[in-house]
Amino acid sequence: MATNQTVLITGASSGIGFELARCFARDGYRLVLSARHDLEATDQKLKSEFSGLQTVLIPADFSTHEGPAHLYDETKRQGLQIDVLVNDAGFGEAGLFTETDLQKEIGIVHVNVMSLMYLTKVFLHDMVARNSGKIMQLGSVVSFLPNPRQAVYAATKAFVLSLSEALQQELKEQKSEVTITILCPPATETNFFHVAGAENTKVGQSDKADPKDVAEAGYKGLLSGEARVLPTFGAKMNFASSVLFPDSMLAVLMGSQMQEEKK
Repeated sequence: MATNQTVLITGASSGIGFELARCFARDGYRLVLSARHDLEATDQKLKSEFSGLQTVLIPADFSTHEGPAHLYDETKRQGLQIDVLVNDAGFGEAGLFTETDLQKEIGIVHVNVMSLMYLTKVFLHDMVARNSGKIMQLGSVVSFLPNPRQAVYAATKAFVLSLSEALQQELKEQKSEVTITILCPPATETNFFHVAGAENTKVGQSDKADPKDVAEAGYKGLLSGEARVLPTFGAKMNFASSVLFPDSMLAVLMGSQMQEEKK
């Protein structure tokens, strides 16, 4: 499918973000890729797979106040109209809240909440003004579930869900053609668990979803304007559990998955 549209993907250098970049590249989008690290290597990988691919690389650190503003300003400076925004950048931290690193968790809030909110605000304003555009927000199954030993990360993903669902309703009231899709994957085979220090937990040692499958489901849902994408059977079961069982029970179940496996 050939297109003359441009997609901006944050967190594009690995995991689900990289696989989403592959989906868009396959269909001829121009890619604006942003991350803190490894953008050149990512660019080379994509161009070796997709001949004629057009890319723009904009490094940004979303753990700072300046990062998202720099990204938006740079797209304006280069005259780029962003037709699709993918807010993929995010990370987590595992452990008891009383023992985890405060500065790292402040960074998590900056990346997962503040930067996502900023970029959604400025690009959604532009999209509504021209009545055209799509946004994908990376939520999680923990958007619906309290998650002991990953409390801050889960709280940020609950924010993403709440914000995005409210904006979906606002867009309906405005009769706008702009759509927002929330992708809520389960535990996925990325470097998330390594960065979070959760590789030795039960969930970290479990079978996880393939990021290619997650990205493909999210991409299809985005193009069709779906409000929410639960990309695997496991994700659908997690959501069903959040409806059927009280939070107190879910917190016990989720907390058990974050316990370290005994050697």
